[in-house]
Amino acid sequence: MAGTYHKCVMKTPRISLAAVLAGTLAAVLAACGSTSGQSGSSSADPATAFPLTVMADVKPHAELIKRAQADGLLDGIEVQVTEISGQVDPDKLVQDGDVDVNFFQHEPYLKNWNAENNGNLVSVGAVHVEPLGLYSKKYARAADLPEGSAIAIPQDPTNLARALFLLQDAGIIGLNVKAGDPGTDYSKITKANVTTNKKNVTFVEIDRPQLAATLDDPKIAMSVVNGNYALEAGLVPEKDAKYLESAKGNPYANVLVTHPDLAKDPRVVKLASALTSEQIKKYITSTYQGSVLPAG
Repeated sequence: MAGTYHKCVMKTPRISLAAVLAGTLAAVLAACGSTSGQSGSSSADPATAFPLTVMADVKPHAELIKRAQADGLLDGIEVQVTEISGQVDPDKLVQDGDVDVNFFQHEPYLKNWNAENNGNLVSVGAVHVEPLGLYSKKYARAADLPEGSAIAIPQDPTNLARALFLLQDAGIIGLNVKAGDPGTDYSKITKANVTTNKKNVTFVEIDRPQLAATLDDPKIAMSVVNGNYALEAGLVPEKDAKYLESAKGNPYANVLVTHPDLAKDPRVVKLASALTSEQIKKYITSTYQGSVLPAG
């Protein structure tokens, strides 16, 4: 029945996830118990009988969901948000049925995760773009980068490729591939695709959440930081970035992701509709002032 996917069939909790999911799982158990006595009631709506569990990055993802809730855009659908922290894999949680939806990634990342993990997760709505930026506390412009400098870049394959394209656009390196070409597999683009490196820069691969912290590392001249982590670090991409990714034609829109069995669930459809509504688009534009842009 729609709306009951994995909700009352609980698995033995994984120790590594217990701390992160304790609140969410407790709420799901409570929901299962509270509805058990309603089996004979014709008034219970299966589409809203259980809360929709969502794991999301803090900023702007969780903020956008909470804004949609505050603005009454969910029409009575209860959404429980758990903010991503630690080393959890939000895609694995959705794939395994521990969480209904996640909201933190773009399409190339999702495609790569599915390929590497034999997954079948699907996007149900492109919400916003967070322009990738090149940052530094040591140099005022990308052109000021000294020869032999170290640049911190994301270590996951799709964002690594995205960073290399950004550095190419900034005039620091050259690549033998072009962004947007038909058939381009972003997960296969590596440092081996760098064909021009006039300043002989080196690359230090760092986990995305830690990239903003490398701005204080004396060994790192510049860092390529994803928009959401730049915001969390107090950076304003439109003002602070030495070079900022263009949003026009950007393939890296952040998407709402779920299991195929839930893609048409009324709760998921309503959340996707709310996050892509004109009201949320206007909120994104007025709140983030260029640091986050509505998709499309």
